[in-house]
Amino acid sequence: MFLIPVSKYRYRYLLCLAVLLCGTSTAYAQTEEPLELVIADPYIELHTGPGARYPIFHVLDRGQSITILKRKTRWYKIRSSKNKTGWVSEQQLQQTLLPDGQQIVFVEANKDSFVERKWELGVTTGELEKAPALSVYGGYLFTENLSSELTFGHAIGNVSSSNILKLNMLIQPYPAWRFSPFFTLGAGVIQVKPNATLINPADKKNAMSQVGFGFKTYLSRKFILRFEYNQYVIFSANNDKDANEDISEWKIGFALFF
Repeated sequence: MFLIPVSKYRYRYLLCLAVLLCGTSTAYAQTEEPLELVIADPYIELHTGPGARYPIFHVLDRGQSITILKRKTRWYKIRSSKNKTGWVSEQQLQQTLLPDGQQIVFVEANKDSFVERKWELGVTTGELEKAPALSVYGGYLFTENLSSELTFGHAIGNVSSSNILKLNMLIQPYPAWRFSPFFTLGAGVIQVKPNATLINPADKKNAMSQVGFGFKTYLSRKFILRFEYNQYVIFSANNDKDANEDISEWKIGFALFF
């Protein structure tokens, strides 16, 4: 086998790293394009950052024009007509008006947004042949049922560590289901690096193919929970079919869609 299990301490380290990566995926999100509004409330308060804990440094009066630049959770970065830039809560923007006089409606990401998504970025953790593994991936949806994904994975064992780079096609036959199943077919390369020993063997790099299945479920806002199981065939360097190796992988993680 390519990998040997690692200690529980390394496993905890990988789990913590997965959580950190998920956290970084919720960074400031740009709006699709700047949106111009007119203040209808008596005033709105500008904060120095996206949260009530940040101090108020300026107040904009009714009738002034503002432009929404970006969003973080329920806070919006805006620029006034006098070039004052700050953060405003969604609650204060509920009464603002569009240039044509209509009241703006803020639409949260929902299950329909999950079905209609175009991009997906996620992190997963699990086991590759009983060795703790961590993967990051990015996906693009051609249709509701068909997408492609590029994945980089890393697993650390007592004897060796492995890097996996693969490209998948993913078929999701029932995208609107609460627990939506999917099937994958892909190919890539695996690089195995032996850990330091008295004898230092060369790294191995082999082509591989992969089939798998799993499910995705919409959580809230723009987050998805994902579980999958994969089976790999690692091809021998000398094209000897009897020397090919089968390994398995399971993983679970979160993804951000947009």
